[in-house]
Formats: sequence, structure tokens, C-alpha cells
Amino acid sequence: MNNPLTLHRPSIVQFLLGCLAVAFLTSCASVEKDTSPPRVDRAEPGKGLVIFYRESKLVGSAVGFDVRDNGVKIGGLPNGSFFAYQATPGEHTFSAATENTDESVLTVEPAKTYYIRGSIEMGVWVGRPNLMIMNADEGKSASRGLKRVKLQQ
Repeated sequence: MNNPLTLHRPSIVQFLLGCLAVAFLTSCASVEKDTSPPRVDRAEPGKGLVIFYRESKLVGSAVGFDVRDNGVKIGGLPNGSFFAYQATPGEHTFSAATENTDESVLTVEPAKTYYIRGSIEMGVWVGRPNLMIMNADEGKSASRGLKRVKLQQ
């Protein structure tokens, strides 16, 4: 007599591959490579500069996510990338979402540069985004060598 699990193994594998494909296709942030200079090092007059970066890691590498400022999309953050955002002074709630949402609140001051690290943590179906405000030295070092992606406008 055949083992009933053996008969269903291809169906289970196909189902899991289908779920992974759907998760991948629905969670990738749409981004373009930026042709601007490789590094923005200062804020525009009257603004603060926020560098969003995501280090290249194997875990969650297929999952991208969009970054929003007070609900408005400002860019996408795929694995191994960064973008620079000129923010008006004041309080900003930056968020990222896949199956869960993460937020970081930052009070931006003119002429200052801030670094926010994006990462993916394990989730039930899709990785969960995490946004963490970093100190300038660590952020500057970690974002070196990452590919710059285009800011949404």
C-alpha cells in the first residue's frame, strides 16, 4: 500500500512554491536605480537630510518594502540599497509595511543628517519590515557601498 503522504508531496510543494511566488510578487518595492551622484552629504537649505538604507543580507533578501513619510510614499528599499530624503523640519512618522507595519518617529532639524536602517525580520507569511534610527557614525559606515535607488516624487 502506498504512503498517503507520498501521493500528496508534489501538491504540497506546489502549494508552498505558489505562496512564496505570491508573497514575492506582492511585497517587492518598486524602485529605479538613481543616476544622481553616489552620495548626498548635506541637507538642502532649510531642510534636514534623512538617509534610509538597508544592508545586503540573505534573510529577507527577496522582500522589498516602501517607505512612507506621514502616509505618503517617498521611496522603496530593496535589499542592499539606500536613498536620501530631504525632509522639512518638524516631526515625521516614517513607516514601512508588508504583513505588519513598523514606524519610527523623528523630529527633523534643519541642516542635520539622520540615518534610518531598514531591515526584514521573520514574519508568518512575508518578512516584517523594521525601521531603526541609527547614530550618524554607524549609519554612514553601514550605508557605504550600497546601491542608490531613486526617490519617489
